[in-house]
Amino acid sequence: MSFIISAQDHEEMKKLASLVRVMNSLGHNPATSGNYSLRSKTSPEIALVSESGIDKSKFSEENFLPIYWETRQMHPDYKNAGRKSSDETDIHLTIYQITKANCVLHSHMVDALLFADLFYGKPYATIEGLELLKGFRGIKTHDLKINIPCFDNTQDIATLAEQIKPAILAQKNNYGLLLRGHGIYVWGDSVEEAKRHLEVFEYIFKYYLNSRRGY
Repeated sequence: MSFIISAQDHEEMKKLASLVRVMNSLGHNPATSGNYSLRSKTSPEIALVSESGIDKSKFSEENFLPIYWETRQMHPDYKNAGRKSSDETDIHLTIYQITKANCVLHSHMVDALLFADLFYGKPYATIEGLELLKGFRGIKTHDLKINIPCFDNTQDIATLAEQIKPAILAQKNNYGLLLRGHGIYVWGDSVEEAKRHLEVFEYIFKYYLNSRRGY
């Protein structure tokens, strides 16, 4: 059976593709890095994952590929065309399996790497006490701690995808995952919410980095 993108999913793909191009202009995706995805609104078993090796300044809605998030298989219509989703597809699919996320963003922003280095060797990076924490869904006060799971970078994505499950499930009100020397995964209930969560993380990372420099 041929896979047909619904009008609703197509609009979400256009929205996310536009965000990808903006993020690229802000330095999140050097040298075709970074990957992005959506949970299909009309085909619950499908995640729409960014195609590998695409210059993110030219990224469009045509660069999403349908992947069955339980079997990890691409729809044959696309697989037979020789196209390939991101090498880190398993991370996206795992996040959809264990959370209610509908959008995942993966940024290589430098501040995420530097921030993770502040917590070298620790399983979590703790952020607390900042008003902008209220930018995360479900948080109504600055007076709390959030533990962001941290992992060492690896090329064994299948193993990493399994390792992140308990770390994410153990954290309430957290919408991010740090990979040292690599970047950050951020998710949300929509493209707009994932973007807002990324902006909160970016602000907080800058605050912590500047406070350590004595600014």
